[in-house]
Amino acid sequence: MTVKRAFADIKEGQVHYWHGGSASGPPLVFLHPGPGTARHQVPLLDVLAQSMPVIAPDLMGMGDSAPAPPAAPGLDYFADAVWRFLDGLGVTDCFLMGSSLGGRTAVEMALQQPARVKGLILNRIMMIGGGDLGEMKAKHAPEVRPDQTGEYISFVWNRLRDLVFYFPWFKQDAAHKRDVQLPSAELLHISFVEHIKMCATSHKAFTAYWNYPIAEKLRGLGVPTLCRAETAAFVPGAKTWTPGFEGDPLSAKPEQLAALAQPIIDYIKS
Repeated sequence: MTVKRAFADIKEGQVHYWHGGSASGPPLVFLHPGPGTARHQVPLLDVLAQSMPVIAPDLMGMGDSAPAPPAAPGLDYFADAVWRFLDGLGVTDCFLMGSSLGGRTAVEMALQQPARVKGLILNRIMMIGGGDLGEMKAKHAPEVRPDQTGEYISFVWNRLRDLVFYFPWFKQDAAHKRDVQLPSAELLHISFVEHIKMCATSHKAFTAYWNYPIAEKLRGLGVPTLCRAETAAFVPGAKTWTPGFEGDPLSAKPEQLAALAQPIIDYIKS
């Protein structure tokens, strides 16, 4: 593993992040999906760091980063917190990449400070509305409060396992089943540690996620963007890509990581 861990200070507390790469030029700032943390992206970051500087923070209230404020923050808060974190590192401009929760945060960052974004790379940007949105708000990533019986531990473990096999995890039928194998016990343990330590704080980021008007925001982007075809329909002048690997980088094979990384490298180097 070539990337390393570090912490940086902002006014709310410390931001935990992974970083690596010895090449010069603006870094790629990778914003993780959720439920999950930047730890899940480390194998991909290792590959990308061979070609460029990489920085991957845990979003506020997730992983080892400080919790978000007690009030209910919007996604603009989470985006601004990443900018302030980058300010502290002396990063003036960068490429942004994000998926799911990280993707929406990256979109908001590009809207807040477009002059600092050399390029935006988006992976999964889901468009959810109506009853499906209400169900996701209620069930997908709720607040999990520790209890003295340990029932919350069982919930986090079962959700983690079910996330492997189903999306959404709470719809466990053939229509929502993923064609995947269960990761090794070691990898499940790594994921569980990441999930359990943020179980009582990560729901704030997801509340902001569900309330973010993503279609409207995508239409307002003015930075060079690489995204999936279904997302490109909303983004002026976007280029399209189809990721070469769809799974969790934590359990990916070297050839799968290479297939995912190469289009990212090609876009940034072009």
